[in-house]
Amino acid sequence: MKKDTELDAKTLLDLAIYAFLRLDGAWFIETAAKFGVEAATELDIKAWESFSERLGRKIANTLNLQGNFHDEFLNVMKIQNTVMNMKTEIIPVNENQFLFRTLDCEVWKMVSKKWTPETAPCYKVTQASIQGLLRGAFPGLKIEIVQKKMIPKGDPYCEVEITNKGNN
Repeated sequence: MKKDTELDAKTLLDLAIYAFLRLDGAWFIETAAKFGVEAATELDIKAWESFSERLGRKIANTLNLQGNFHDEFLNVMKIQNTVMNMKTEIIPVNENQFLFRTLDCEVWKMVSKKWTPETAPCYKVTQASIQGLLRGAFPGLKIEIVQKKMIPKGDPYCEVEITNKGNN
């Protein structure tokens, strides 16, 4: 049997990601049970946007972002995808626009036990999370996010269009 001090960094990261996502799911389920799904969703959106903005700032500081939006966006999103255990692809449309596809979503796997495809507000949380992340990583830029496809609605993946609209 391995002791915790013998675990490699990847195993520890995997455990941390698992714990982080399960904590979020447990928090949401308990909040919804006590205050209702609508209130839990509203709080979840605010919490994710706030958390993601802080994460975006931390990523920007850690990477010492210096490049243009196009190049640095890809780095920021790859880190966020690792933390969220998301299987994704990012398709550049032009210098200021990307399609961000979630091919396999751990969050939907968890919340689909409570939500139906018609009531799933996870796309609102996703949009708030991306908005916060990019606001933290790229302060001063106006970012527009438009939902294009959703796994809960039967699409093969979730897709958002992310556009840098320039400075605020």
